[in-house]
Amino acid sequence: MSSSSRMKTASSGTQTPCDDKDRLLFAACTEITIGNGMRASFWNSGWLRGCRPKDLAPNLFTISSFKKKIVAQALTGSAWITDIRLSNRQTITHLLEFVKLWELLRDVQLQPNQEDEIRWKLTPAGMYTTASAYKAEFTGCTRAALAGGLWKTWAPPKCKLFIWLITQNRVWTSDRLARRDWPHSPFCPLCRSVRESAHHLLSECRYTRKIWQHVADWVAYPELSPNAWRPSDSACTWWLNIATMPGVPKKAVRSLAMLIT
Repeated sequence: MSSSSRMKTASSGTQTPCDDKDRLLFAACTEITIGNGMRASFWNSGWLRGCRPKDLAPNLFTISSFKKKIVAQALTGSAWITDIRLSNRQTITHLLEFVKLWELLRDVQLQPNQEDEIRWKLTPAGMYTTASAYKAEFTGCTRAALAGGLWKTWAPPKCKLFIWLITQNRVWTSDRLARRDWPHSPFCPLCRSVRESAHHLLSECRYTRKIWQHVADWVAYPELSPNAWRPSDSACTWWLNIATMPGVPKKAVRSLAMLIT
């Protein structure tokens, strides 16, 4: 959503479109120093020793009213305590959370002449940038080895899409149909000897291997011969082996493999 769209959403009275994951990311990537308590949310901001009070006392948060109060409102006259809705359903957990939160809050002193400071941890200047937030979203992720060599080929888009689907085992081969008890042929339609699967179609079927042998002879690259292939146990592994085969032009062999399949 663009910035203008977000502003229109906010002006129309609805909340900014973000989910719990976005809020957790913001809490983890910000450092809040409390001054007069007029900017930070009492429950939802990570201002209390780097944590959100709602995470320190989740059960207490559930039974509290006025969850959108800022820090100054919640601390004035210990209003956060009077906001707790008491009933006969409270447990020892609620009591323990209350004591924990009270001990952390009793030493908090607001500074009337100083504004709250919110610093973004991911940039040297402490200012939020979209690029740093986007990068943080993918922290801990690994780049799929498959993707890099799949889309940058000379093959038509429909061939790229087919390879993507078949390496994810998302084509309706006989083995997938059988697992769902759907009608299917018991044998591979090419060799008619074993049950059809994505891996079998790409690398094990004798019909497929014969075609690859002809191709290897035609382009004069013995590395493409099925007898020279590295072992594979899935369609994805087979494609990775083909896509990273040493001694042949990578983009060319990837494009060729897509067209053949």
